Amino acid sequence: MLHLDLTVDSTAALEQQRARALRLGAAVLNDRSADVDEPLIVFADPSGHPFCIFVAPRTASRSLCDQGRSRERR
Repeated sequence: MLHLDLTVDSTAALEQQRARALRLGAAVLNDRSADVDEPLIVFADPSGHPFCIFVAPRTASRSLCDQGRSRERR
């Protein structure tokens, strides 16, 4: 089974994506959003497939990857 790990830059963004996931039909399986070391939420999509959204602050290498993706979209 495929499991997606998605990242956001802050706990505020994590809460925004929680609301979005719930609006789209996801269910919360495990809420660790208050975890100081690794805030994350485990969801199940409407078909029951799990996915995580967790906070991973930007690093230099991640910023470079994002820049490359934005160039590809042009």
